[in-house]
Amino acid sequence: MKDWRVLLAEACERAQTAVSKHTSPAERARIVGTGAAGDRTLAADRDAEREILDSLSEAGPLRVVSEEAGALGDRHASLTAIVDPLDGSSNFSRGIPFYCTSIAIVDGRRMRDVRYAMVRNLVTGEEYYSERGAGSWKDGRAIRTSSARRLSESVVGIDLNGTSEADINRLAPLLSSVKRQVHFGANALELCLLAEGRVDAFVDKRGKMRVTDFAGGYLIAREAGGTLSAPDGKQLAPALDLQARFDYVASANEAIHRAILEKLR
Repeated sequence: MKDWRVLLAEACERAQTAVSKHTSPAERARIVGTGAAGDRTLAADRDAEREILDSLSEAGPLRVVSEEAGALGDRHASLTAIVDPLDGSSNFSRGIPFYCTSIAIVDGRRMRDVRYAMVRNLVTGEEYYSERGAGSWKDGRAIRTSSARRLSESVVGIDLNGTSEADINRLAPLLSSVKRQVHFGANALELCLLAEGRVDAFVDKRGKMRVTDFAGGYLIAREAGGTLSAPDGKQLAPALDLQARFDYVASANEAIHRAILEKLR
């Protein structure tokens, strides 16, 4: 079998080619059904997923959890592929240039067991890759999280999509403490921005995060020096299925992480 970096790169390349064929506004927004995760499936989602699954078939026995198709393959396989063929599909459908493909390979049954990950920016072609214990890279160059230490100097991503007024009030101490709050609409790619030091933290307290949106960016951010946990500071350990929903905090370093957790208490 090809090594995982090569195989994942080929799968992401094929996904990017498939997505790029949907060019007109009507074609970008064309819905072809409902995915296993319960969201609408765009034609671009479906086509990218088909290309990825075909590429991953070269890996041998493999369990797959994909946002559109759900659980596939050999459920007894030692490795699981967590796939989001088009993270940021709402951006894509509206012509907003921020969306990606995310693939994670897991050698266990929990988030801590992610072993390889790749996220491809489908607009620019930039490629983020990580291997557990070996660091993270962007287009072959090693990347690290930022050295920010104070919230007042930090750019922090906070996903407020579908957030209730009560939840926003609970986030107010954090919102009022950071230098700037941003959110671009593709969680896996935003974790990569954290990994390379462009943002200093990312927070999702909506109870809606899924492993398909998160697993690839999780390893890339962690291996680049980031600190990730649940908002109460406990280890992230969601089950690797589409039913799991969770919150998380991802920070450039322990100092920023502690400051954010304090604001969320």
